[in-house]
Amino acid sequence: MKSLLLGAAAALALSTSAHAAILLSLDSVTPVGSEFRYDYSGSITPELGVATGDQLVIVDFAGYVDGSVSTTLPNVTASISNTLPAGLILSSGVTDDAAIPDLVFTYTGADLRTSGGPFPPDLTFTTLSALSTIGTSVNGSFSTRAVQNNGANQGDAIAIAGNVQVPDASLASAVPEPSTWAMLLTGFLGLGLLLRRRKSSPALTLA
Repeated sequence: MKSLLLGAAAALALSTSAHAAILLSLDSVTPVGSEFRYDYSGSITPELGVATGDQLVIVDFAGYVDGSVSTTLPNVTASISNTLPAGLILSSGVTDDAAIPDLVFTYTGADLRTSGGPFPPDLTFTTLSALSTIGTSVNGSFSTRAVQNNGANQGDAIAIAGNVQVPDASLASAVPEPSTWAMLLTGFLGLGLLLRRRKSSPALTLA
C-alpha cells in the first residue's frame, strides 16, 4: 500500500500552493504500565511528494523513554535528536529546547511522487509512536520537508512547520527520575528501621 511508504508528517505546509499540506495528528495516548504511548498518524496532499532523506521531527517530546521511538512504516527509520536537522524550520516564535529530545522519522526509500503530480487522493500514514513518562498533552510543534510535484515549482523542496500535540514539558519536573525514587525509598527504609529499633530497645529503669 502506497500510504505506508511515507516518511514525513506535519501540519499545514508553508509553500507556494495554498492547498499543499502534510497533516499530522495525535491519535491516542495509551497507558503502558507507568508510562504512556503516543501514537501519531497523518496524510499528505496530492501536490506533494517525499524524497530520500526527508525527515519529520516532532519537536520537544518531553518525558521521552529511552529507546521507545518507533514506526512500522517500510523505508522509514526512527531516532531521536536534541537539535533540529539541517534544512528544517520551526514556526514563528517556536524554539527547540536542546534539553528535550525530538522524535525524528527519516524516509529512506526511493523518491515518491516528486514529479508529474498532482496524485489524488491524499496518502495516509500511521504508526509513528514513542513512550513518555507524561500522560498529559499540550500544543507542540513539528517540522518536516516535502517536494512540490507539479507546476512551475515542480521538484522544489518545501519547508513545512506547524502544531501537533506533545507531552506537557511543564510536568516533567513533577515526575521523579528513577535515581530520585531510589534515594527516597532508601531514606524511608532507613527512617523505618530507626523507628523500629527505638521501639524494640528496652526501657531504662532506675533501682
